[in-house]
Amino acid sequence: MRRVVSLVAMFISIMALSFVLCLLGDLYPDEWICIAYIDIIFYMLLIFELEYERAKYRLSGNSRTDYVKFAIAFFICCLICVASGILPVYSRPVIFLAILLCLSGNEYLGFICGTFFCVLLGVTVSGDFYEMICDVLLVITGSILAKMLREDKLQIYIYILAICLNIVTPNIFYYMADKEFSSAILIHGSITGLLAAVFCFVCARIFRPKSADEINDRLIAIISDDFSEVTELKEHSFSEYNHANFVSTLAIKAAKAAGLNTALCAAGGFYYRIGRWQDKPGVKAGIDRAEALNFPEPLITLLGEYYGELAKPSTPESALVHMVDALIVKLDHLKTGVADNEWNHDILILQTLNDFSSSGLYDESGLSMNHFLKIRDYLTKEELLR
Repeated sequence: MRRVVSLVAMFISIMALSFVLCLLGDLYPDEWICIAYIDIIFYMLLIFELEYERAKYRLSGNSRTDYVKFAIAFFICCLICVASGILPVYSRPVIFLAILLCLSGNEYLGFICGTFFCVLLGVTVSGDFYEMICDVLLVITGSILAKMLREDKLQIYIYILAICLNIVTPNIFYYMADKEFSSAILIHGSITGLLAAVFCFVCARIFRPKSADEINDRLIAIISDDFSEVTELKEHSFSEYNHANFVSTLAIKAAKAAGLNTALCAAGGFYYRIGRWQDKPGVKAGIDRAEALNFPEPLITLLGEYYGELAKPSTPESALVHMVDALIVKLDHLKTGVADNEWNHDILILQTLNDFSSSGLYDESGLSMNHFLKIRDYLTKEELLR
């Protein structure tokens, strides 16, 4: 639903932007219709590109993004375009568009949307071929610089480039158009360049992707006793809490033995059955709840692979958590119906884990044979399972 709202908001933003620019450009009614047609074509292509990038995990790093962040950035870019429509020639801060859209989406979307905005400005307000090409070149520059902003070591060079290119590029195209240089264009370019450098600095910090350590810290924080969901589970079902805690504990130890991400396995083990805790139980309900709690994307992906119902495990950690949870469930069932002395724990665990491995469930997880053997060896010797 939030994805639909975001898409609708972007469509309204495009149409409102075109309306304002057509007013500023004093276009005729038939030209308004042409602009609206162009808007619709672009919007349809934008939806296709957004969905494609989302499916490929190239938008916000996941396939379940609700587009809200991108929609907000898109709206801000529309406001920048309106401001650009009333600024003097060759002084439009179009590089801002590419930087903002790249960091809130990716470089493809930054270039595509930034170019569209430049074309829209060119055909409505200025009508100057050289100015439109200048703007497109600055959008290309912004798309490249924004991609580099993710590297801390390169940022000082990006600020310098943003200043220099915003000074040089408009002056070159102004000279090509009028065969003279202008001090006003030089001043405007200097101001825009300085603002672009500040804009890069701010955006780099707002949209900075979380480091692996920050994600792991978050994963540990959400399984602490004072976290709201843990407290609520303990009050709602103490048996489910004990199961989650037990799976999490064993998953950590097994992950250490296999050299996998212990924080992800710990959180994944605890919340593996989150879908069963909801009013309408199901894997999708668990995913929705995890997203509402702002869980890290790797954990949400793992929870969406619960027992392979919607998707097979896609990481070694996901495979490990399934092994541990499924093994505990099977052992609990056996303990309630058969005396401990009537079956051999080691043989049962070996057979169960071998059955999991041969079932094909982990084929897409990247779980190596070395990982599997280390996990199996640990679980076979684990005293807590006896």
